Formats: sequence, C-alpha cells, structure tokens
Amino acid sequence: MLRKLTIVIALVALAAVAVAGSSEKQATRPRTTSDVVKAKVLPGKLTGKAGEAVEFQVHLDIADTWHLYDHQYATDPESYYIGVNLMPGEDANLAGFGVVFPAGEEGEFMGEKVVMLHHEATIKVTVTLPADVSGSASIPFVLTAQACDDKICLQPSDIAVVANVTVE
Repeated sequence: MLRKLTIVIALVALAAVAVAGSSEKQATRPRTTSDVVKAKVLPGKLTGKAGEAVEFQVHLDIADTWHLYDHQYATDPESYYIGVNLMPGEDANLAGFGVVFPAGEEGEFMGEKVVMLHHEATIKVTVTLPADVSGSASIPFVLTAQACDDKICLQPSDIAVVANVTVE
C-alpha cells in the first residue's frame, strides 16, 4: 500500500511540474510583433546640415523562427499579408523622405509561396532636413510589420523608431 501511495504522489508531483512548465511557456510566448522584432537606427550618431540630405539605416533584428513579409505586400491592396513598412511619424519635420526596403527571400507559409525577411534586415533611409532646423532634431518613424512563424502570425505592431540628428 505504501508503495502505491508513493507512486501516486510521484505522479501527482510530475503532473504539477508539467502544468507549471506549460503555463510558464504560455506566459513567455510572444503576443505581438514587437515582442520578436527590434529596430534601431544605424549609425547611432547622425550629423547633417540644415536643408541637406542625411542617410542612415534602420536595422531590424528578427527573432529566430520568425519572419516578416516583404515590403511588396504593404503596397498591394489585394494582399492578405502585412508587409514591412517604414513611414515618418506625425511629428516628423522633414523636407524630403526616401526609403529602400531590403529584398526578401522566397519561401512558403501555410502552403502558399511568399517573400519573407528572416533573422535581420536593413532598411536604407534618406531624409532631407528642413532649411530652418538647428541644434538637434529627433525624427520619429513608424515601422509597421507582422511576424509569423511556421504555424501562426502575431498581431501586427507599429514600432516607434527615432533618428536623432545633430545639425551642424
């Protein structure tokens, strides 16, 4: 009888550990794209002259097993996919803006051929500073993306990106 009781206690303990591990995994599971995609401006120190163009990059770090959809989907009104996009924020004080998105790689999602970005990607940005700006300028951007793995897609995110420019 003691042996059966010991076995039952051990099984209950194992079940408790399994349930705890399961809820712990759910607690750390990403919910939105911003949980698995990080964006930063490179180089970190930008300088420019008023009225002239400044070039920099927005580097995307995409967590392992996740992917983003190529920018082409952002410009296709018929697409169900949300492609990566970068736009100046509402308070951006710019005289001009240009962007070159990275080319994705062909892949497959749920049996459909798609173009994706994996691991990391770099968006090339050119902004023209207004002629009347001086000192320093913080230029806000919004990166829109949706991350998916081989089974699910996370909620899309608008990720804030700020380029800080010292104006000479």
